[in-house]
Amino acid sequence: MTKPIDTGLQARTIAIADNKPVSAAYRTYVLVALAVVGFMCSVDKVVISMFMEPIKKEFLLSDTQLGLMTGLAFSLLGGLVSIPLARMADRGNRKWIIFLSFAVWTLMTGVSGMATSFMFLLAARIGVGVGEAGCVPATHSMLGDYYPRELRGRAYAAHFSGVYLGMLGGMLGGGILVQTVGWRLGFIWLGVAGMVMALIFHFTVREPLRVDQPPPSVDGARASIWTQLGDLRCFFMLVFAFAFVGLAGAVAAWLPSYFERAFKMTPMAIGLGLGLGIGLASGIGALVGGQLTVRYAKGSRTWGARYSAFVSWGVLIPFIGSFYVQEPMIAMGLLFVTFLIAGTLAGPVFGTVQDLVAPQARATAVAIIGVVGVVIGQGMGPLLVGLLSDLLNTGSDVGGLRLSMTCVAMINLFTGLFFWTLSRRIGKVYGDAPQPAPAAQP
Repeated sequence: MTKPIDTGLQARTIAIADNKPVSAAYRTYVLVALAVVGFMCSVDKVVISMFMEPIKKEFLLSDTQLGLMTGLAFSLLGGLVSIPLARMADRGNRKWIIFLSFAVWTLMTGVSGMATSFMFLLAARIGVGVGEAGCVPATHSMLGDYYPRELRGRAYAAHFSGVYLGMLGGMLGGGILVQTVGWRLGFIWLGVAGMVMALIFHFTVREPLRVDQPPPSVDGARASIWTQLGDLRCFFMLVFAFAFVGLAGAVAAWLPSYFERAFKMTPMAIGLGLGLGIGLASGIGALVGGQLTVRYAKGSRTWGARYSAFVSWGVLIPFIGSFYVQEPMIAMGLLFVTFLIAGTLAGPVFGTVQDLVAPQARATAVAIIGVVGVVIGQGMGPLLVGLLSDLLNTGSDVGGLRLSMTCVAMINLFTGLFFWTLSRRIGKVYGDAPQPAPAAQP
């Protein structure tokens, strides 16, 4: 028998740090504001992929160097600093952490446009990664306090739809910028726009009070961080599953280069096609995934992990197929199907995180997942594709790149295995049905 969930929590009054009640309309505004932050984070992260070919030609770079610039250099230091920033978010003011992170990474995006050498640009991209490191954990923690459990999957999905639409903005906008004003002015304009948005966020978003009580197995804030993370086997299965999602998904960073080399398309055409095929499709998928999570995960802790396993395996056929078709429009269509399905993972995955860890460790848990995901996925993924592209070069740039993308995409076979094993472990340790959520304390 499963235990019923306290649906009365939906009507719970959320309060901010000055104890003023928060309306549903304002809570929605905060969600939109955080989605805009995620949008700009994604734009600044993705736009470099649209600038890769002109940067390669200007600085005479190899594919390995491009992979280093878009992957490991961007993510390594940022991943490492995200954990102390997340601990600050679990104990301090998350609004300030998001604002300062936003300001730093947009400033470094603008500085990227002033690069006079590969090493200068590399250093600027490291700065972007460090700035973005504090944003995601604090955002997840804040959303966890603005939304009750049964609505969090939808809230995270809405936030991630902003992130995925940022991929559309980064690719489409990047294609327009590189073809009109060039990659240098493109970076500078994005930096100015981001700084304005950071100020708007700072003056309109308020810090919420921390709500929810720790689960029975956790002795509140006095427990060690390892205890607050719940069952460590479950947690680290989720960590590595997410890392493998990022590793296979890092192939997307090379898609603009692939379409330019394989089909001789213009940057604007590539940006429009990939923006719709990846960004818009992922955004729609995230919203669908949020609705599915609200409907099916409210009575099951294991549903999110099981669903993620099937999605990880199911996207492989259209994803790899898009590398081998001879018509660019068919390839774009296959990518749309791939990322529409893959985008549904956001709600189930991060809803599962909230189920596994104590409320006072949410930001830290997301940061740990992010460190491994960023370093292994976003860090090693583009570098691995570039390295294999150089090693497997068949006499043309496109042949080696196609083979390397295929090899890295196949990693999703292991992603599904991790998620499936995680679902079985969650059922064994926690049981399938969540416990009734406690009412907020006055």
